[in-house]
Amino acid sequence: MPSPPLVVALSGLSSTGKSTIASHLPSIFSPPFYTLTILHVDDFYKAQADLPYRQGLLDWDCAQSLDWPRLENAVKRWRKGVEIKKGNINPQPQFQDAAITRAHGKIQQDNGITQALVEQLRSEAPGLRPERGFQRILILDGFLLFTPSVPATFRSILDLKILLRAPYAEAKRRRESRSGYVTMEGWWEDPPGYFDKVVWPNYVEENKWFFMEGDVEGGINDGVCEKEGVKVWMGRTDGLAEPLGWVFAEMRKMVEVSEMWNVHDGL
Repeated sequence: MPSPPLVVALSGLSSTGKSTIASHLPSIFSPPFYTLTILHVDDFYKAQADLPYRQGLLDWDCAQSLDWPRLENAVKRWRKGVEIKKGNINPQPQFQDAAITRAHGKIQQDNGITQALVEQLRSEAPGLRPERGFQRILILDGFLLFTPSVPATFRSILDLKILLRAPYAEAKRRRESRSGYVTMEGWWEDPPGYFDKVVWPNYVEENKWFFMEGDVEGGINDGVCEKEGVKVWMGRTDGLAEPLGWVFAEMRKMVEVSEMWNVHDGL
């Protein structure tokens, strides 16, 4: 029986390393057992004229800024075998020995991920039985992918929901170190105060239900996370090597469960 396609939502606060971690996954879950596509949710923004405002500032960081029907349709088409033409160009993986570079308009700095780590994880990726062919995996790289403001029909098509965290001070430092963003209309740079007035409040409002007493820098609400099927990174945030290893482990468990059910179905 062929392997069922799997959709992984890699979400979290802006500047938590989602795109950088995603950029390494094709090298880890690689042929001949896997084919992995990255879909950047940034490719599904509404036109700038249709974006909402928050505290007098254009709001690029809320769920209402995205075209959810178009994104949902793209994911469903991928599940049916239609390969994604737009949005699956992976950013160049960033290793710790690389100089500061720019990808997607963002300044990428040393993150602790080494080639040796990627090769180690690749060697630990589970193999598949020959009759199953290869495993198709879609990585959705974006913010607010499974929060209450996201349509339930979209949340229901996600097989693995991963939430990356970073403390307020670190996320703010990373966000404000970025040079800007390419948009359909040209170029966007965060105006002064954008993180405190827009990015952080949106993140807290949308994600507080995953945490005890709504404290997004505190402990997780196990009951809610289990019910919603959300896995939350609770480890160190001063580099991306450990989060990458954790994301890999969660994806490996997902693949192994899929393999187990396929063995069961084939009996």
